[in-house]
Amino acid sequence: MPWPYRLQCFDCHTQFPAQTTNYRCEKCGGLLEVTFRISRRKVPWTKRGLSVWRYRELLPVDNDRFITTLAEGGTGLLHCPRLGRELGLKRLYVKNEGENPTGSFKDRGMTVALSKARELGKRKVVCASTGNTAASLAAYSARAGLKCVVIVPEGKVAAGKMLQVVIHGARIFQVRGDFDEAMRAVVTLTEHRKGFYLMNSLNPFRLEGQKTLAYE
Repeated sequence: MPWPYRLQCFDCHTQFPAQTTNYRCEKCGGLLEVTFRISRRKVPWTKRGLSVWRYRELLPVDNDRFITTLAEGGTGLLHCPRLGRELGLKRLYVKNEGENPTGSFKDRGMTVALSKARELGKRKVVCASTGNTAASLAAYSARAGLKCVVIVPEGKVAAGKMLQVVIHGARIFQVRGDFDEAMRAVVTLTEHRKGFYLMNSLNPFRLEGQKTLAYE
């Protein structure tokens, strides 16, 4: 179980229940963020193995049965002595997020956001992407058995990432323009088709998973 949490507007600080499905404040339109009431007791995860869900108490999914994971997180550190010397650093280590299931840090956020979507009763998820987010959402949706739609800018996504999306059974729609055009299409879709749940970084639950990179 996570520590007690709520959603709060980043701008006006209005608070909302933990199971809120909106990503914007109903009062001022600002983005929502997850706020925890942190326990002052000794942290409980020091003896757990490395993974995103090691930090269970800081991940806003109430019921463990909805957790959807592909063994993300716990990525290695690579010692980079030559780059360190060039930067004037005695010891430089680089976190290799390419070890995640679909090859990017986006998997950290997607495991939490997809798990929360299931807990909220969502069956259809959607994102705008130029590659990594689409690949990640498609993989985790397939794992959970949710319907997935990705909207991408036409001709601007690497073939390898598109192949990941196709393999995992997601539906792909292309728009003319850049990422911003794709994002506008996603927002319009979620506003007019309430069954779809937005999974881009506007989703406050996804950001909590991405924070685990810093925790590690």
